[in-house]
Amino acid sequence: MGFFELVITLYIGGMTYLANLADVQPFISQSAIDAPHSANTTYATITRRMLYGLVAMLVLFGLFAVQILAFNLPTESLDELGINREIITPLNLFALVAIVVITGAICFMLISSENARQKVKRLTGSHSRYNPQSYVHLVAMVLALCLIGYLLINFVIAGGLQGVAEAIEENGLNLLTLIFQGVMFVIIALLGVGLLIRRTPKETAQRLGLTLPSPQHIIIGTIAGFIMIALATALTQIWIALVTPEQYAQQTSAAAEISSQINSVQTIFVLSLSAAVSEEILFRGAIQPVFGLPLTTLFFVSFHDQYTFSPAMLIILSVGLVLALLRRYQSTTSAIIAHFIYNFVPAVIVIAWPQAAHILGLL
Repeated sequence: MGFFELVITLYIGGMTYLANLADVQPFISQSAIDAPHSANTTYATITRRMLYGLVAMLVLFGLFAVQILAFNLPTESLDELGINREIITPLNLFALVAIVVITGAICFMLISSENARQKVKRLTGSHSRYNPQSYVHLVAMVLALCLIGYLLINFVIAGGLQGVAEAIEENGLNLLTLIFQGVMFVIIALLGVGLLIRRTPKETAQRLGLTLPSPQHIIIGTIAGFIMIALATALTQIWIALVTPEQYAQQTSAAAEISSQINSVQTIFVLSLSAAVSEEILFRGAIQPVFGLPLTTLFFVSFHDQYTFSPAMLIILSVGLVLALLRRYQSTTSAIIAHFIYNFVPAVIVIAWPQAAHILGLL
């Protein structure tokens, strides 16, 4: 992990911790009115300023990307930045500007306007715990939007799916980086629900929907995992039937490159388990009870940028919905088991039977 990633991680962790402290007392209380410089008000103020800082970093990153594409830099300079000159088009420039403006504007409104946060409540559904007056929920929403904006900006400047595939082929997959990412997901989830700040360890586990795996969890999770595999396979076959072989190869290039670099059962097991545990604890355990099933599933789909703007997004959407329903009607534990089965079984099948990659769609 580089210095920049470490700084951002500490920044987000500190901001989430302060948001929890701001939520310990009511968002607007008589004590805060009587004592505007109370600890609660101070934590809230610092949290808002840090959120503005996070949005500013995203906007500056986006404007830097626009500047690179807008100016006719020499090919050598573009090569050093890992940018293909073919992506420098008016459409890509417009896309970058739109991403920066829309994401930045929405985040700014959420931070500065309680009325905007009240409108989010209508999107979260009746099953959500979203509180427009909670700083923790505000941090979660802005973080999700900034992550989506960051991934979209990277997607554009990488050159789309083909560019993402070429970058993976050139740089390879770093197993330790992927595991560290999973660890950070879990830490952010634990901080977000207030471990040792607003909740005890037992209350934290209950809030995240985590229990010791029971026979029921294992059976239901395993069945759901194979249902997701069957669903993904069926959708992949429809996809293959609707496009040319060349289009299919282009649309799955990034996913295929990732699959080609994972060639041992041990690696598959570690990555499958890491992704299942970390993504389910964060998305289904921490986020879903707050933002509801639809928004959480959209966040989950957006996170998988190797499938951006391809039919594979519909497959990930279907998988995300199954996992979300497992969380709602069973537990996060069942969702973790199902997610692990979905990741692990197809990858092992492809190692044993390479021809299955086309059938399973490398998903």
